Amino acid sequence: GLNPLLSHWGMIIHPPVLYLGFVGFVIPYAFAIAALITRQTGDLWIRTTRRWSLTAWLFLSLGLLLGGWWAYDVLGWGGYWGWDPVENASLVPWLIATPFLHSVIMQENRGMLKRWNMGLIMLTFLLVIWGTFTTRSGIVSSVHSFAQSAIGPLFFGFIVVMFVTSFILFVLRWDDLSSDNELDSLLSRESFFLLNNLVFIGLAFIIWWGTNFPLFSEALTGERIVVGPPFFEKTTGPLWAAIVLLM
Repeated sequence: GLNPLLSHWGMIIHPPVLYLGFVGFVIPYAFAIAALITRQTGDLWIRTTRRWSLTAWLFLSLGLLLGGWWAYDVLGWGGYWGWDPVENASLVPWLIATPFLHSVIMQENRGMLKRWNMGLIMLTFLLVIWGTFTTRSGIVSSVHSFAQSAIGPLFFGFIVVMFVTSFILFVLRWDDLSSDNELDSLLSRESFFLLNNLVFIGLAFIIWWGTNFPLFSEALTGERIVVGPPFFEKTTGPLWAAIVLLM
């Protein structure tokens, strides 16, 4: 029968909402790749996919909030976030998509951050696929391991193909993605947008690294070392504070 932890009305909403958030980012990614292939590296692809990006981000945000509420209400963690690997797999793409939504404004208004925006949407999509791989393959232990499938190797192969393809296109079109304008001042709004991007990316990298550290440690030493909430709280705390200050 159904796992008792899933017998909750929040579980009727949480998975499909999170799924819509994940799937929604396929659209801006596809348009970005098409822009690179056709050398139309202006802001047309951004304007065309604005609603898709906002909608996907909104559903991903709601999915994270519903998941936190379910964890507090059902799992009894005593909190809304436990730094579980599957939780983190959903948070990391959100941390990349959020600065993307902000920096596209700079590209539309000032013709800046073209390379940033292209790289951010690529990374968002790749992290969505990685999150799906983490959830479905069972390569990391998680309280979310309600079901697993044998699709893990196929997902990993898909990740490799998408990463290599995106990276090659990005490098080939590097010159085409040059910005029309440069930063005027270190104290300008554009500079703070860029700093905001860097902080978000730093957060995403730390959380991704800590989540997947057991895989790296096992590959290098043969011992699976799991980092827990203290690691994430200690390393991400200053960066969360920096985001609040920037806001």
